[in-house]
Amino acid sequence: MSSKTWLKAGLAGCSLALALAGCTKKEATPATPVDGAATLTVASAVGVGAPIEASWTGPGNKDDYVDLVPRGFTNTSGEITYAYVRDAIPMAKLRAPTTPGEYDVRYVVQLASERKVRATAPLTVSAATASLTVPPKAEAAEPLTIAWEGPAGEGDYLDIVPAGHPEPSGEITYAYTRDGNPAKLTAPGRTGGYQIRYVLEGPGGRKVLAWSPLAVTQPAATLKAADVVARGAKVKVEWTGPQRKGDYVDLVKKDQTETSGELSYFYTDRDSSSELDAPAEAGLYELRYVLEAPGGRQVLARRPLRVR
Repeated sequence: MSSKTWLKAGLAGCSLALALAGCTKKEATPATPVDGAATLTVASAVGVGAPIEASWTGPGNKDDYVDLVPRGFTNTSGEITYAYVRDAIPMAKLRAPTTPGEYDVRYVVQLASERKVRATAPLTVSAATASLTVPPKAEAAEPLTIAWEGPAGEGDYLDIVPAGHPEPSGEITYAYTRDGNPAKLTAPGRTGGYQIRYVLEGPGGRKVLAWSPLAVTQPAATLKAADVVARGAKVKVEWTGPQRKGDYVDLVKKDQTETSGELSYFYTDRDSSSELDAPAEAGLYELRYVLEAPGGRQVLARRPLRVR
């Protein structure tokens, strides 16, 4: 067990029997760990990512633990997941791996200079299925309502990734399944092909259980304003656009590509006509409709403006 965090025992100095009776003694000389028989009672089969409850009896030393390993695994390190028995009275709570297969749940005694496996219970982990109800296409930054079915394990989520993205990470946006069904997502800002996925979280690494394609198209936007204005004048701008949360109209130097560093702006959560302040310096500028979206802002419309 190469990377366990050795926690201070909250029941230091209490025997297992006294601990079960509610002993709360906090300060005591650490007892010498003892060897002894152990038993485990575990369900014979669970689904991937499912919670596992393992009732145990055993020596109850401070650093004894219950772990989960591949079937027949003999080393007392390299476990997939584990729980210290001091934190698991009278039952250890584990979580099944995300890969189906045959596993063992074990009681491991931690002695002064070695570890010993004192009980083993077999466990079969079965595959899980998931499904998604996804529209075939959406406009950039459009709110999405995605109905889903799946194991709904702790940490499971739905995400959006570029089409063909192989990793169960690097998502553009996501929503946890614990936050409700249907899930609320927002389409990315860039047009193109994407996938919406159900991702299982658990010991052994994330697994994609289901995915559906999504085509993202660009919404329309327009800008109407004077061609020329005086320095420091008010610039009246009439606009149309998707009016997503966070969208805005800004004024920048001509040909600016960054969606930041604007000279003046207003959010589109107001009437479709508003005003900007013209720069004090004469020159060539642009008005832009900027879409706020997962994956980054996108400029949907531009209009040239001369300041004199």
